[in-house]
Amino acid sequence: MFIFERCNRRFPRRVCPPGRTTVFTALGLAAAGCATGEANEPEQTLQTLTAGRQTIVSSVEATGTVEPIRVIEVKSQAGGEVLDLPVELGDNVEQGTLLVRIDPRDVNNAHAQAQADLDVAEAQADVAERQLERIEALHESDIVTSEELESAILSAANARASLVRATTNLELAEDKLDDVTLRAPITGTVVERTVEQGQVVTGTRDLTGGTVLMRMADLTEVQVRMLVDETDIGRLQPGLPADITVEAYPTRTFRGSVLKIEPQAVVEQNVTMFAVLTRISNEEDLLRPGMNADVEVVIGRQENVLAVANSGIKSQQEAVQIVRALEIDADVNALLRDFQSQDRPEGAAEGDGPAAGEEEQMIGGVPMSEFQSMSQEERMRVFQNMSDEERRRMMQQFRGQGGGGPGGGRGGAARRPDEPRPAFVFRYDANGLLDLKPVMIGLSDFDHTHIVRGLEEGEEIVAVPTSLIAQQEFLDRIRSRTALPGIGGR
Repeated sequence: MFIFERCNRRFPRRVCPPGRTTVFTALGLAAAGCATGEANEPEQTLQTLTAGRQTIVSSVEATGTVEPIRVIEVKSQAGGEVLDLPVELGDNVEQGTLLVRIDPRDVNNAHAQAQADLDVAEAQADVAERQLERIEALHESDIVTSEELESAILSAANARASLVRATTNLELAEDKLDDVTLRAPITGTVVERTVEQGQVVTGTRDLTGGTVLMRMADLTEVQVRMLVDETDIGRLQPGLPADITVEAYPTRTFRGSVLKIEPQAVVEQNVTMFAVLTRISNEEDLLRPGMNADVEVVIGRQENVLAVANSGIKSQQEAVQIVRALEIDADVNALLRDFQSQDRPEGAAEGDGPAAGEEEQMIGGVPMSEFQSMSQEERMRVFQNMSDEERRRMMQQFRGQGGGGPGGGRGGAARRPDEPRPAFVFRYDANGLLDLKPVMIGLSDFDHTHIVRGLEEGEEIVAVPTSLIAQQEFLDRIRSRTALPGIGGR
């Protein structure tokens, strides 16, 4: 809303230099009051914006922490004293390099005992087999009873079972001889070492126990875990390029790409965010785990395109609110339908409203474009007057537009950031009054928005702030005292 008082009931334009973005500024206190107004009230003017060529880079920025992609814990299945520890924290080691050597006495003793048990088992099995042969021969001559034969058969079977157990135990003991020598499972960096030479460690025969001797990670490729607000998650997708900077190298930018977006939300201070992982090549070994990183994910980039400042672009709902508040003689929905019925330029998306000859979808007897511009109370009244069948068709209609309700992308696909979509701008007509004009916009950044269609280079528009239109009481006071361009006097 622009706020000022002038006795001549005319609104002087304030033109900005071409290509310069201006904002809503206060001009100071009026020198004297008007006959119908009050003295010493601030005078403010609307600023004009000029459409010009800009480079637009749309991005999502967040901070995160550098971390390795995969960390491996090195444990020993054998317990004992650490005799040799040739690697230090931070060493880069090749796969198969000796990491730790543990006192082998316990495993050597266990191996010797297993070998002795095997020798005994082999002798017992041999004796049991010979005894069984003799008993069988005597049984055929009716010298021994059947009970004695069965006892000999059982003894031979037990001896063979003992032999199998002893053989298996020896094989396990031989495997444990290698457990006292730990070698690097991957080529990587020692990121943590928890033991020292001479320390006694416990072994493990499963994957849950034992002492963690050290941790290793491959740091030739790392990732940054950052938390992104849920409002920006819809703009991100795996594969998008990312620029990463760290405080250790403030003048250097590392290039990476979005790896994935984790599905579980994280709520911090009542703000819902999602973890986004960005993968970065680290062949020079400059990035270290734990470094704080600033990440900028580039959503889209367009060079030398026609653009205006974001303050001049209004959504359909904002345009409806401004038109109603300022009582401008303009039908927003009709302007949008006429604009969208024109031939689309090359590259315009099918989802930019109904094309020529295409029937606009209806919700409870109300066109979709008009339904989108309604207030929540008005939409509720439309919904209450609908039958059950109309409500069911409406939900199917929303699901067909991607589940996002009216205005969602068709076919369930998310809208691309650079996909053209309708918007509105305000300008002066030939009589110096505010007029509404529909445009098609594309990619936006923090400052400018790409104008795909509807404006020419050098054309001027007016930045009408939306933040003040809610001050209806103040607007009524303005209307009661003055007639501004586009506002009906009383």
